Amino acid sequence: MIKKQDILERKFNKVFRGYDTVEVRYFLEMLAEEFGKLESRIKELEPIEKQLNQMNVKSPENIIKDADERARKIVYDAEKLASDVLDATKQKKESEKEEIVKLQHHKNRLIQTLNDAIRKQADLLSFLKGVTEDGSPNPDNEELDWQKK
Repeated sequence: MIKKQDILERKFNKVFRGYDTVEVRYFLEMLAEEFGKLESRIKELEPIEKQLNQMNVKSPENIIKDADERARKIVYDAEKLASDVLDATKQKKESEKEEIVKLQHHKNRLIQTLNDAIRKQADLLSFLKGVTEDGSPNPDNEELDWQKK
């Protein structure tokens, strides 16, 4: 394909009365043929260009820009969701820790209550062993080994 620079730099041989007319004619015919092809191509592409303009088709740069913006929004939304899930998980963990502490405290109180009840039952058994059926103290009363401890 002939370029503008080719035309500008083209040199013709000089003959006695000027340029070689055959050479000039040949170059002009090549140039005209190339320009004819370009004009045909322009006529083919103009309707397509009009259609694209009417369809509001975006340029590759705009498509990339839009895709980049959408990708950033997706990443932002995903990070926010992850942060929210993490916060909720931390809160649940703290509430479960508090519940465990409450349950441990309740367990310890229950153990203490049971120990107190066992001690009272042992004291009652000891007292009952020391009393005869008529209510007088039993002289054979011996404390149980487990009570001495």
